Amino acid sequence: MKRVLIETLDGHREIALMEDKRLLHFSREMPDAVEAEQIYLGRVDRIVKGMEAAFVKLGRDQVGFLPFSECVSPPRSGDMLPVQVKKPPLGGKAPYLTADVSLAGRYTILTPLSQKISVSKRIQDEETRRRLAETAARLAPTGMGLVMRAESSGMEDSVLRGEIRELCQAWDRVLDRKKSAAGPGLLRNREDALARLLRDEQGTVDEILTDDPAALPAFSIPVKSCPHPFDLYNVRDKLKKSLQRKVWLDCGGYLVIDRTEALTVIDVNSGKYTGKKTGAESTFLALNREAAREIARLCRLRNLGGIIIIDFVDMQSDESRAAVTQALLDALRDDPVKTTLHGFTALGLMEMTRKKTDAPDSLLPPEDAANSEE
Repeated sequence: MKRVLIETLDGHREIALMEDKRLLHFSREMPDAVEAEQIYLGRVDRIVKGMEAAFVKLGRDQVGFLPFSECVSPPRSGDMLPVQVKKPPLGGKAPYLTADVSLAGRYTILTPLSQKISVSKRIQDEETRRRLAETAARLAPTGMGLVMRAESSGMEDSVLRGEIRELCQAWDRVLDRKKSAAGPGLLRNREDALARLLRDEQGTVDEILTDDPAALPAFSIPVKSCPHPFDLYNVRDKLKKSLQRKVWLDCGGYLVIDRTEALTVIDVNSGKYTGKKTGAESTFLALNREAAREIARLCRLRNLGGIIIIDFVDMQSDESRAAVTQALLDALRDDPVKTTLHGFTALGLMEMTRKKTDAPDSLLPPEDAANSEE
């Protein structure tokens, strides 16, 4: 059973997704944060020809990085143009921007500044891809592009047209704010965190528990009032354990997770796990399967993105490696963020990539974050 838990802390909402007793997702509202999907009116402050990129002022003291490859034509210093955050600021890196703005719905993505027609890579069947591409070409507004998401398969044209109409209206509001803007600043915030979560879960949430039901809009999902829903499911303790460098598995093994500028490395260790006396290969296979399921959960919970290298406990047979690969694929199936497995390398390391969406900064309050490396 899946439940969304909502608590208000210091005037801001925190949202957790539980599947039975497992914590799958946690998010905290961050006012004034620069986040993926936001649209800004930016001013080009500096052109760096050697990098084929521009630095764009977004407002306040925030400056973003805009490669020429993300523009229809190279911008000039002083230009004011709408830009969208593709990757949030990470460490010392500026937000990564694009001038190819997009507005995402549940079934489609509208690209108002380009006329590209495409279909989600999650859809593998060629006949389905062809049919959806034809649908996109038919429904795309004049002068705009349309991407068909995986969820669009099987939807009636009337539903898709309704969503596209709403996305066009949202773009009109962006243009209205652009006209009245006095300088660089936010034109459109990203979708509400709760709305994004419910959209990504595609109707699989059974109920919502919240300490402030009056603050929520009407949902088809049952909403129940609960003074401290996080305490009921021990969310903060589960979150703290999930964000540590060493994360224990139920079987007694553990993971060690190290994030660098270039990639994230996950090491699987047997720890206290000794198996069931059925041989080393079956013991390591069982451990690695459990680790694969936990890694998939942690990738989503910790917002891990980019290159991820997993050092599973060594297995001798191709069949065992295939079984672990399948376990990881199965566990990643419900992740709303695009993830690609590249298989085992010659050194026996699993290589995968996960699209960067949010900065993988600590989700813990400051007083807890200092102790998260225990």
